[in-house]
Amino acid sequence: MKYFKNTELAKLYKVSEKTVRNWVQAAQESKLDLQLFDHKGKQFIANTSKNTSLIEAQVEKGKKFKNRRGFRVVSPTKEFYKLYSQKQILDIISNLTIHREIPTQYSYADGGAKYWDEYANRLHAESAPNILNQSIELLDATSDNTNHLVDGHKLINVVDLGPGNGLPIRSTLTRLLEQGRLKRYIAIDGSKEMLQILEQNIKLWFGGAVRFESYVRDFSYERFDDLLADDYIGDMADAPANLVFLLGNTLNNFRSTDQVLQTINNSLGVDDLFLYSCYLDTPNTRRYFDFHTSRLDQKFRSELTLGFLGIDESLYRIEQVFNEEKQARLVSFVPKVDLSIKFELANGARIVEIRKNEPILIWRGRHKNSVETLNQFDKNDFGLMQATKSKDQQYLLLISRIKTNV
Repeated sequence: MKYFKNTELAKLYKVSEKTVRNWVQAAQESKLDLQLFDHKGKQFIANTSKNTSLIEAQVEKGKKFKNRRGFRVVSPTKEFYKLYSQKQILDIISNLTIHREIPTQYSYADGGAKYWDEYANRLHAESAPNILNQSIELLDATSDNTNHLVDGHKLINVVDLGPGNGLPIRSTLTRLLEQGRLKRYIAIDGSKEMLQILEQNIKLWFGGAVRFESYVRDFSYERFDDLLADDYIGDMADAPANLVFLLGNTLNNFRSTDQVLQTINNSLGVDDLFLYSCYLDTPNTRRYFDFHTSRLDQKFRSELTLGFLGIDESLYRIEQVFNEEKQARLVSFVPKVDLSIKFELANGARIVEIRKNEPILIWRGRHKNSVETLNQFDKNDFGLMQATKSKDQQYLLLISRIKTNV
């Protein structure tokens, strides 16, 4: 590349296009020693190492001398430090600084879990197809084949990753209880509040019939095979099979979906099944941004996290777009002023700066078609056992095992 388009420089250095145009004008007036490149009568900043150094200096200068009238310093609330561990806070800081996003899993703290419970109950009550009721329908439709794939095992453990309030897995647990095959129900989630809601529901639905276990873990990188190790001590003939579920398109909310799949793959045994449900890329799912509950004044769930960070709703706007390049629906908060978030940690303060009009991602929903989904699973060493689409062709359930060299 001989030169940068103004839009490219603006995106690369997180500045406005007006700022880039000012750099070009300053170079034309010999006020800034940038080398320009003429293309079809227009001048652009040349792609040279010298220009790169000069631009980086201008960016730093802009940060140092930014307009203080439009600049706000905010501090997370006391509740923020109660809700999140030091490890989680450092992860939030890292994601804000490097990836310019707040991971979705942190939106379930405090009121976020209750919000999701209400939202899931609303989906469950709808007659129109959605990711929740179609996941349940697909699990019910494929239950005979699932039983067939683990018919060499008398007992079954259910491992539920990102279980929500338990509605997607309820019929499966009921079926296994009626068959006398359910040994353990293991729920893994990054939110203890969500797991508490799930536990209440399991007790309400099944009394003490289900052996419920919950673990607060980030399954995007923390393996869970250690939770199953005790079942393989002694006579292997009595060892249960594990049905591992990741339902509701949860995978496509993560920044690195391959990393999540590799973590799951490395946690499975050779006889275990992995059941995954998602929506497929269609014009209808691209338009779908309805996250609201019956409370009409309810904010988007991740805005609760912004409140804990000390960012008042008057300081930002919410932006919802479908990004063609990333093939994803994205929800971001866009600051109306320059922000500095001051975090107080055990070893001192950490400051994260966000520029005015710079989108910070708070939710993503990647879109893949069925072929792309199957290829991704194959690439991450999952062997397909069954793929089933919903009647309207918009939702998909995959049943797979880890690939072996045998």
